[in-house]
Amino acid sequence: MPRQETAEERERRKARNRRIVVSFFAFIGLVAVLESPLARVRHIEVSGNTTIPMEQIVAASGVAYGESLWEVNRKRAASAVVAKLPMVDRAAISVSWPSGTVSIEVHERDVVAVYADQNGFYELMSNGYVYQKIASAAGLPYPIVTGQESDLSVHRMASAAVSSVCRQLASVPASELTGVSEIHVNGDGTVTIYLDNDFEVLADVADLRGSVAAIQPTIRYFEGKGYRPGVIDLTGSPPYRYTPFSSLPSSNAKTSSASGRGGPVQGTSSKTASHP
Repeated sequence: MPRQETAEERERRKARNRRIVVSFFAFIGLVAVLESPLARVRHIEVSGNTTIPMEQIVAASGVAYGESLWEVNRKRAASAVVAKLPMVDRAAISVSWPSGTVSIEVHERDVVAVYADQNGFYELMSNGYVYQKIASAAGLPYPIVTGQESDLSVHRMASAAVSSVCRQLASVPASELTGVSEIHVNGDGTVTIYLDNDFEVLADVADLRGSVAAIQPTIRYFEGKGYRPGVIDLTGSPPYRYTPFSSLPSSNAKTSSASGRGGPVQGTSSKTASHP
């Protein structure tokens, strides 16, 4: 004769059956939510863009209308935007479930310089990306960059040397670039900075930020000693060296191609001097 269930066993069996039923309907509900239009991308918003079209940013992110919100990988989408669009410095993705909205916020890179060569003028972004060709550099608040670029093309990266200069310029306050007329990339890890007051400064690209900050105090020191415009060498560690143009071999005297100087300004002495 079968053993009859006790009241306690009967309650446990009913509770187990209820859990099975509840789990089943919860699973059905979850599937319904996942497949529901409410759980899919219905709106895509883009903010922070001033020059890049919204459609281009959305395409770079890989996010598509109708895609399940569960499948939106925010970190991967943000990384894709930065990787595919050189003009974007950083990006962030957020998802709003109630409205089905994916928001893409971008921070575009800034123009930091204008590259000048025989073919014209080109705006350079903070990573060395050539943004666009312009008719003239007159009146622009950016320094002129020159060098030996032979294949500069719009919407492509400049050379490694020019790109390094651009990355350094991105951290230089605009106030410290006042008086800088041209930055010539020498191709050996240094630049020659031509100033409106006719001084020339030799600096390391790797420490361009620090060199620019040291330019005006150093020039004031040498002018206070009575020195006329010449070349100030800021490469390496202090003391910085001053050399009058008259001491430079005529074959090595540098002239500024973009600023239109026809030749070096003669100094007052044939000796070098050091900034302490």
